[in-house]
Amino acid sequence: MLLRRRAWDIVRDEYPVVKMDDPLAEAIRKLNACAFEGCLCALVEDHNGRVKGAVSIWDTMRFMEDTLLHGDGMKCLDENRYEQMFTNACKVSGSISVKDVMDKDMTIVRPDEPLLLVLEDFVKKGRSYAVVKEGGQVIGVIMINDIYREISDQILARG
Repeated sequence: MLLRRRAWDIVRDEYPVVKMDDPLAEAIRKLNACAFEGCLCALVEDHNGRVKGAVSIWDTMRFMEDTLLHGDGMKCLDENRYEQMFTNACKVSGSISVKDVMDKDMTIVRPDEPLLLVLEDFVKKGRSYAVVKEGGQVIGVIMINDIYREISDQILARG
């Protein structure tokens, strides 16, 4: 099944896009809008519309963790101080650029690549998404939950 099915069989052609200079809060807004459909990343374009990276839900969580744990961070368990730190971290997300947190080393796969190899790329790189490119052009993205659905459907059908 995973050898017969190809990336083009499950590629998503609808995904959020942000610009490199957009604030991280804009990427978070766009990711929130599509999270219930299982979209885990937004592609990041330069001013010429070329994809230069991606920002994922994990990248945004990593940013918040780094910001909250900077310095004393959670060492102080004072609730008021923590609330102020969280508020400050939220404000920073509105001013930091997507380019400062984006993944520049995206997992890139071909449309004809077997899903087994796409899964292997996910595991090797520790990513939850892959960009599907053909001839230098992005044709879509695949999320880890798309591959999970393919595998779990087969398991349940045979179980």
